[in-house]
Formats: sequence, C-alpha cells, structure tokens
Amino acid sequence: MFRQKAGVNMLYSMIRRVFVALLAVIAFFTNLTAVPSSKETPDGAISVVYADTVWGDVKVFMPETIDPDVPTDVLLTIHGGAWVSGHAGIFYRDCRKAAEAGYIAASMNYSKIFNGATAQDMVREVGLAIAAIKAELEQRGIKQGKLILAGHSAGAHIMLLYAYTQYENCPMDIAFVVSNCAPSDFLAEAKAGKSMVGKAAYLLLSGLTKEVVVPSTVERNADAIRAITTVEQISPDVPPTIVVQGTDDELISYQSALDIYAALQANGVDSVLITYEGAGHFLSSRGDSRFAAYDAQRSEAFYAFAQKYASQK
Repeated sequence: MFRQKAGVNMLYSMIRRVFVALLAVIAFFTNLTAVPSSKETPDGAISVVYADTVWGDVKVFMPETIDPDVPTDVLLTIHGGAWVSGHAGIFYRDCRKAAEAGYIAASMNYSKIFNGATAQDMVREVGLAIAAIKAELEQRGIKQGKLILAGHSAGAHIMLLYAYTQYENCPMDIAFVVSNCAPSDFLAEAKAGKSMVGKAAYLLLSGLTKEVVVPSTVERNADAIRAITTVEQISPDVPPTIVVQGTDDELISYQSALDIYAALQANGVDSVLITYEGAGHFLSSRGDSRFAAYDAQRSEAFYAFAQKYASQK
C-alpha cells in the first residue's frame, strides 16, 4: 500500500512539474510577442506603471477640475477575458463618464495565466496598482477620497478576491465594490456542467493555482482551490457589494450571483442583487432598450452606495 501511494505521489509530482513547465514556456513566448500596454495610453488619460511587466500599468482618467482641499474618490475597474486575455480598454468609455461625474477613474491591466500568473499573482497586482495610483495622486497634490472597485467576469473575480481578503491592507479605504458576472465557485460550476466556465473549470483551476487540478486531485489541492473561491472569502467584515448578473449568462451561471448574494446576506453585509432578466454574459449592448431598466437599477444602486459609503456625496 505504501509503495502504491508513493508511486501515485511521484506520478502526480511529475505531472505537476510538466504542467508548470508548459505554463512557463507559454508565458515566455507570450511575453516575447506582447507590446507593453504603457505605450498604448488613450487620449485624456495617463499611464501609471505599478510593475515592470508587460501589463503592469493603469490608465487613469482625471476630472476636468479637482479641488485640492476636497477628497476625490477613485473608481478602479478591472476587465475580464477568462484570465487569459483582455485589456484595460474595455472600460475606457466608462472611465471617461466617471471622470465627467467627478471621479478619478482608472482601468488596470494585469498579468494573465498565459503570462505565468496565478490568481494570487493577479490579486497582488491589484494591490500594487492601488498603491501606485495613491502615490501618483499624492505627487500631484490631490487629496484622495475613498476607493470603489468594479470588475467584470474574470476581472470581477480578481476584484472580489482582493476586496474580500485584503480590505484591511488596502492602501486606500474601500467604500464598496461592484461585481459584474463573477464566478462564485469553480467546482460548483463544474458540477452543474452547464456554463462555459463549468466545462473548463478544472483547466482554469489548474492555470489559476499552478497545480494539476482534476477530480481525483481536488482534495489534495483543497486549500489552493478554496483560496480562489469567491464565496469562501465572504465574512461580516467585507466591503458592501453590488452583485450584477444576467439570467441567461452562458459563460458563468446566474447561480453564481445568487450564491454570492446569499453569502453576503448571511454575513450581514450590505449588498444588493441586480438581475438582468434575459441578458447574457455581457449584460447589454450599448443602446439596447430591452435592458435599459436594469441599467438604471445598477446606476441607482451605485449612486445609493456612493451616498452611504464614499467621500463624494
């Protein structure tokens, strides 16, 4: 029995080394061909570099006027892309609107699985980005207000992990968070087997933890999996949260939103669930009147939370 167990452990160790080596090779060639995102700064924004990596910068949009004596709140957005792709540009339009409304609005780039990054690496980069934004504001003599975090899909997952595990260590005071279509539990998605994330759950877990995660190794990797499972991080002390999702989301099940919201409510966290009836993963197309009422609900929830928790009333 001992020899059999030792043999299984040796085989697992070998598979893990091969898997990690494969990720390293992919990361190497990806970085060879990538263009540093700091060279792609849009008009009206500045690039704040937080790490010496391909994707180590944040695009920051400033309001037209800033009163140096009044705290200005910061909205940091985090894009999706299945943890393997995507770019800060997806939120440029939203950032410009937020800047027009008086917020310092930022959209961050971050390393992906194909850059060799784990979920914990991505969470760490969120902290580095926030610290860099804070330093930039201090250098410009801007009085910083509170921080609002918002993300979509994979970006919402990373954003929630950061907000729910690092709220005490965050360089800025987190006012509240907005989660758009975040996964709550990869294993639950895999068990349901209906969503795209559920069908690729073990592959994603492997990439996000750099462990070989298959059904037979779940118990072995339980701690690593738990550490990147959103619902496992919810406690009574996490920031207030707005949860948003479409009922017809094909990539991440609507049940994920229900599970996150239920856990928040069970822990007494101020939270609201905005349901887009009939909407898919991207919620609504620009100008799609079918979802205008839900867009309005999300905006109203944001405004209400800003009134309660942010600096700008």
